[in-house]
Amino acid sequence: MIENNRMKKLLLLIVVFIVGCNTGPKRQDYQAFMSEETESPFFYLPPLNQKDFASRTWILLAESKAKLWYYDPYTLSEDENGIVIFDIFFSPREQNQLAPYNATIVGPYRQKIDCFGNYQRSETLFTQNAVSKAPLVGDVKSPNGTGWVKIKPRTAMAYVRTRICGRKFIDDANVNYFLFQLEPMSLIQAKKEVIRDAAQYEKEKQLELEQTQKNSLVKTQTPSAPPPSIGTEVPAKNPPVFYEVINNAVDIIDAKKDVRHMRLSSYLMENDFPKQADYLFTANCQSNTYSMTAQGAGKKSSGEIGAKDSLPAIAFNRACADHGLYMKINSTNSPNGRSAK
Repeated sequence: MIENNRMKKLLLLIVVFIVGCNTGPKRQDYQAFMSEETESPFFYLPPLNQKDFASRTWILLAESKAKLWYYDPYTLSEDENGIVIFDIFFSPREQNQLAPYNATIVGPYRQKIDCFGNYQRSETLFTQNAVSKAPLVGDVKSPNGTGWVKIKPRTAMAYVRTRICGRKFIDDANVNYFLFQLEPMSLIQAKKEVIRDAAQYEKEKQLELEQTQKNSLVKTQTPSAPPPSIGTEVPAKNPPVFYEVINNAVDIIDAKKDVRHMRLSSYLMENDFPKQADYLFTANCQSNTYSMTAQGAGKKSSGEIGAKDSLPAIAFNRACADHGLYMKINSTNSPNGRSAK
């Protein structure tokens, strides 16, 4: 009997030992540990949504002191409720040697703006070509429960709204809608402060004293240098020029060949926004060709539509593509056309 009890206890210890070895903490190989993917709570390396950026068309939309805002003009549309929808992302406003689509950019976002009510809603980060393994930045509920936020004046989003929803000059009946911008505005960079250690400072003072004694000069107190400026301006190569669509309207002048006219204006990004020129953009939607004529000067450019991020391609898309209610379509058969607002 005693011998049987000893055997049972021995078998029980063996079972506990085996189970403990299988369920307890395992020793991880060092090389396997180092080869594991490292994830940041703010972004993934490489970004999971990298294909969303690389396969899209992004052009400069707005600029703030610290950020550059880009949007995909081919996603711009307006629904029956008057909500303007487009895709957008922003990146730090700095000069760097990083790739165009890197981990410092935030987005892309599905952006919605209620132009009439002055509200905006940014959807969470979306990845059309990748499946997220964990919640991404922005996967949080809106503080007001609806997602719609009032656009505050003098903010970057207010600037974005002005360009998307159009702006009106004083004593001008037209409303201009952003189309394209050449060159970003000047970049303000912080001037790097030169920091010297104590040894370097003493060495400089000794050299200065020796030079004074050598030239037999009267020792005087050297006036302190003025403090460096907070920042230095790096000017753009050329004054930025932006193009706008007048009244966001397009006229169908030949319904059979689908030839359309669109009036454009261009301004310089300087004080008081001086006008550069007015243009008549003609798009032949069937043949995929265009012509752009400056009013008064007679200068004309024409040809086939090229790169999707070029001015002719984006203007052609605004004239020929379906943007819902965002564009006013005027035709010979319908003089009043379709009003977007």
